[in-house]
Amino acid sequence: MGVRCAEGERFVPIAILPPTRGERAAMIQNSDAPGGEGEGHGLGITAIGPVMPERKVREWALVLQSSELWHAVRYTQAGWVLLVRDEDYAFAASSIDRYEAENRDWPPRRPRERPRHPPSMVAGVAFAALALFFFLVTGPASGGGRLFQRGASVADLVIGPEPWRAITALTLHADSAHVLGNMISGTVFASAVQRRLGPGGAALAVVASGAIGNFANALWHHSLGHHHASIGASTAVFGAIGLLAATQLMLDRAHDKDSGEKRHLLQLVAPLVGGVSLLGALGASPRADLGAHVFGLISGAAIGVVAGLSLRKHATTSRTSRPLVQVALGATAAGLVLGAWQLALRA
Repeated sequence: MGVRCAEGERFVPIAILPPTRGERAAMIQNSDAPGGEGEGHGLGITAIGPVMPERKVREWALVLQSSELWHAVRYTQAGWVLLVRDEDYAFAASSIDRYEAENRDWPPRRPRERPRHPPSMVAGVAFAALALFFFLVTGPASGGGRLFQRGASVADLVIGPEPWRAITALTLHADSAHVLGNMISGTVFASAVQRRLGPGGAALAVVASGAIGNFANALWHHSLGHHHASIGASTAVFGAIGLLAATQLMLDRAHDKDSGEKRHLLQLVAPLVGGVSLLGALGASPRADLGAHVFGLISGAAIGVVAGLSLRKHATTSRTSRPLVQVALGATAAGLVLGAWQLALRA
């Protein structure tokens, strides 16, 4: 009895039980199969293997079964082996080698997304500035300061004479726990957006999604006749989550179109499901403004779809080829926040 390893496998001495009476009869009965030499051959067997896991040796067995070669699958202490007749070994080994060569890259691995922009401190600095603004300028909402009176997102005023409140409210927080929570979560999600849109693009997209979310929330409460006021950057934080979900969805669709791959419906909507799950986990506490979080997520997703179209169109553009554009976008975001506060203080 011989023991041989398939191509690329490490040789390991193994002990194999001899074929059973039924297997010996099958070996003789199938002696005219490809690779056989007629009824006068010997009954020596050779083991191909060992391999792990069992799935692999079962695949090999199907290859030999398609050629009608006698074979048997056995488990040994060294792993799974495939038994064939000595005279069939060359044909069996070549068949398995061809099978492995044809399926070496199947199924194809899905390429990992390469971030379009290098890491940046912009998101961390921006949310750190938000915390500093709270601790040094506004203080908690319980103090009832002038900035809260001028900057809170009051529904009737946002959709009326003071729409800038949709932006100024993003910089106001109820207490230290409120601002620190938004600073931590905002830095995490905004940093992820930055790797796709760049520091300036991410800053503008997050501010815009927060502002649009606050405006939509105010419009909703006004239509219901509610007197509603809200503060906090969490609308923008959920805008960042919506941005991530939508851009991921667009990138997945672009990859499928280029590769010809088709995904199941659940795979297609998985990024959006993840965003909604985060909404339930992070944004539905009793004290949270659920409406602001929902509209922030929706507005972020809408902006993300537009940004995703740009990402697909300029997929081959160098990550650092347009720094002036990033500077302009970041300056626009800062200008929106500062301009909104100028209007609020002059009103």
